[in-house]
Amino acid sequence: MLSLEEIVNKIKEQTGLDVAAVQNKIEEKKAELSGLISSEGAAHLVARDLNVDILTRVTHRLEVKNVVPGMRNAEIVARVYRVFPVREFERNGAKGRVANVVLWDPTGTIRLSLWNDEIKTLETLKEGDVVKIVGYSKEDNRGEPELRLGGRGKIEKTDAEFPAIVDAAETKNAANVGELREGATAKIRGAIVQMFESDPFYEVCPQCGIRVRANDNKFFCDEHQYVTPDYSMVLSGVIDDGTMSMRVVFFRDVAEKLLGMGVTQALEIARERMNRTAPITERAGGILGKEMVFGGRVKRNQMFDRLEFIVSEIGEVNAAEEANKILLSLEA
Repeated sequence: MLSLEEIVNKIKEQTGLDVAAVQNKIEEKKAELSGLISSEGAAHLVARDLNVDILTRVTHRLEVKNVVPGMRNAEIVARVYRVFPVREFERNGAKGRVANVVLWDPTGTIRLSLWNDEIKTLETLKEGDVVKIVGYSKEDNRGEPELRLGGRGKIEKTDAEFPAIVDAAETKNAANVGELREGATAKIRGAIVQMFESDPFYEVCPQCGIRVRANDNKFFCDEHQYVTPDYSMVLSGVIDDGTMSMRVVFFRDVAEKLLGMGVTQALEIARERMNRTAPITERAGGILGKEMVFGGRVKRNQMFDRLEFIVSEIGEVNAAEEANKILLSLEA
């Protein structure tokens, strides 16, 4: 535990106040609490009031694959893989901005969301730059970890030696369904043999895109309070590659790509048919049995205690590429 002198010095360093001014604030705080608190306790409260961090913050250097939701002080070094356009929004009459950045290291990719003034950092960054990020992680609307900077986070360029970017799909290990294990990222080839006809629509915050909670016929976002929601989609089914079958889940844009329509069109169909599962029923014929390439991550569904494959990308089977692989194997 820090001594009174150490706390005073930290307040001085982070606020620019001189020692006498800090000590005066501590005495004022003690008087405010009728002397029922020690000088050290009052110093802690003064530091809190002045937003001074007097605790030693330990950061943990991580590879992308090891980032999980709920980390408070995560540090990663990665390359900027892709920068998406800045999106503007309005909430309670105030305008805001958000930009998403995909970061890459040899173990995978992860999204970094930048908000408002944080977006200024993009002025000095470009795709391919190596950066160091310190921030926290939370679960995004796909159940995947996402990085945020928050009040104490930072992102900065670094001259550290780092591997060159290869295609994100190539960073995933090709695998058979039967070989998949919890936490693994993989790229697998198989066919969807079943589509579950459950309600595909759910409400999301129009500012941050995170799923919102219903509360007295209103929708609440932990970050943006009460909002008028947008809608997104989630689809689920069963994939089989000849070795085994596994439940698969498709969120948002991946669900739209699988279904072949955007969420707006899907909602219109659902309303016209007065059936929220109608878009799935109408498109299932073109999905079932079609062989595709799926990239994603294996996650355990805690409610049902089973493994599921959360799909982050879908690709067509490249016949020429597959034929070339066969030829190479024959030659070998």
